[in-house]
Amino acid sequence: MTEHKVLVVDNSPVILKIVSKALEDAGCSVQTAGDGLEALDMIMEFPPDIIFTDLVMPKIDGAKLCHIVRNTPGYEHIFLVVLSGIALEDDMNVLELGADICIAKGPGATMKKHILAALERFESGLRGSTHIEGLQGLYPREVTSELLVNKRHNEVIFERMTEGAFELDGFGRIVRANPVCCQLFDSSEAKILGNRLVDLLPEDHHLDFYTWIDNLSSTHTNTPLVFDYSDPVFLGSRQVTFTLVPIYEEDQLSVIGIMKDVTERKRMDAHKARLEKELQRISKLDAMATMAGGIAHDFNNLLTIINGNVEMAKILSLDEKVNQLLAETGKALQLTTGLIRRFSTFSDNYLPSKSLVCVDELLSGLLDNELADTDIEVQLTSDGKVSYVDLDVDLMIQVFQNIILNAVEAMQGKGLLQVDLAEIDGREEAEKTGQSITDGTFIRIRITDSGCGMDEAHLEHIFDAYFSTKQKGTQKGMGLGLTIAHAIVKKHGGLLRIDAKPDAGCTATIYLPVGRGAQSCVGSEMGNERLRVLIMDDDEIMRKVFCGMFEECNCDVTTVASGEEAIRECDEQLNAGGAYDLVLLDMQADKDGNGTGPAKAIADRSPATMLVAMTEDAGHAVMQDPHAFSCAAAVEKPFSIDTVKILLNDYIRAKTQ
Repeated sequence: MTEHKVLVVDNSPVILKIVSKALEDAGCSVQTAGDGLEALDMIMEFPPDIIFTDLVMPKIDGAKLCHIVRNTPGYEHIFLVVLSGIALEDDMNVLELGADICIAKGPGATMKKHILAALERFESGLRGSTHIEGLQGLYPREVTSELLVNKRHNEVIFERMTEGAFELDGFGRIVRANPVCCQLFDSSEAKILGNRLVDLLPEDHHLDFYTWIDNLSSTHTNTPLVFDYSDPVFLGSRQVTFTLVPIYEEDQLSVIGIMKDVTERKRMDAHKARLEKELQRISKLDAMATMAGGIAHDFNNLLTIINGNVEMAKILSLDEKVNQLLAETGKALQLTTGLIRRFSTFSDNYLPSKSLVCVDELLSGLLDNELADTDIEVQLTSDGKVSYVDLDVDLMIQVFQNIILNAVEAMQGKGLLQVDLAEIDGREEAEKTGQSITDGTFIRIRITDSGCGMDEAHLEHIFDAYFSTKQKGTQKGMGLGLTIAHAIVKKHGGLLRIDAKPDAGCTATIYLPVGRGAQSCVGSEMGNERLRVLIMDDDEIMRKVFCGMFEECNCDVTTVASGEEAIRECDEQLNAGGAYDLVLLDMQADKDGNGTGPAKAIADRSPATMLVAMTEDAGHAVMQDPHAFSCAAAVEKPFSIDTVKILLNDYIRAKTQ
């Protein structure tokens, strides 16, 4: 008979001696192991041809050992013999273990006969078993049956737990693991059993585990090792909490471990934190909106008066030097008006004046202009789709200029600026990034620089008002650039996010909803007809300023202070056989605060009259849709005499068509 290498696994020294003696007498080379874990180590050193194993053993039992052997590449050839003392009480489960032969433990002589028969079966090449050998003369034991029922119940509970559960021996090796545990470790039970837990953990948790397990061995304390929610273990993309509890039985240490996947909870908490931070930012912007609205209103009233008087002075002055000074004053007023309008973007009532714009062309032109005097290389890429978006061109130029300027300063005028445009699905992007992007089609604009980047502490405050990463005293602005940019993008139904790391550049990502339609504007040449104009404003100085502007444009002007007076004046003019050509109504002067009442009343009485709404609030709804207020047009105060000429041109053009 050829010498076969046989491994005998049983926790009973008597059985080990009986089986080993029978095999050695048959000419086999025999090694023994006291449990399944020890057997796995022995297989590495002593690759057997045949394994004889008991089922009920400490640490890794015979059933798990059979499972590992049958599911481990390189072990498929091993001939498995189950030698069980519970074969009679658990015959069905024994036959499902994948063994090549099953033998019931009984008298030594009977066992020896079946052991030799198993060797002959191995040598003949027969595999698989459909019945249990050696049951003759054995009787079922009620206590054993009851214990097996209890064992099966415990196994069902262990297997069905929603948390990962495992058991370690005193050296930190895994001897038992349920399906959730295997799933969290992204491995099979056959591969996990017998491994050290520390080898499956990230390196940054090794020291904690070694220190804890060594302390248990020397002190026999009951202190658990916990990696809780605040400090979870990263297993690939999963975040997992661990609780390891030591158990001592007859001076033998074992450890019960519970794992819980908190990845989704962490994601939800992070999403909640982002929302809370966004709500805090919105609260700050709301406070600024209230302040900005008040500032804009008061300043616009003053600027309207100053601007009107400057315009009239330019017309009346014959001194060239004075006219030059007035021209410079006019430029300064325009800059001041622009600054006030920037503040107005914070207002909840501010509605951008949108038109359909090709973002590719807008960005290309801006990049050429803004980077002309730098050594920055630009890479502009897109997905090939033409990116049209409904946006307020002036406001979005302000957003892009601010981001480009920050990039130029971060790169100190030299580096690489990458701009990428792509059409994306809002829901899919939200799932990928975790950002609060609504459903629909969006244009994603990524602007990435190769600058110095920034740390997380700065990044958290990037949209806060008056926050700047620049050294105090060196910044040119007020620290409102990205705050205003965030407000502008939000008012376009989009999202602005900034990602950065120290010394790794910065990426600004803008999401804008794809446009649906465009608006258009027209103009015409000024005519010579003397028009009749009615102006309603509750500020006497403004009435005088506006009156002077329209009179300079060859108009007959009447002014009133309220909506009731405006209606009465229109009625009198109609009764006299005529009607006003233009009526300008201050939206804030009406008692209802919206100007709708007088405008509708005049429009009903005199459909031929062109109604023009006036407001110092750039965010007033009338600026977006004057027709909703029964008006043909709307102008923002302060306005220049050029605006007066445009209104008169529009009236004459409409009348002649």
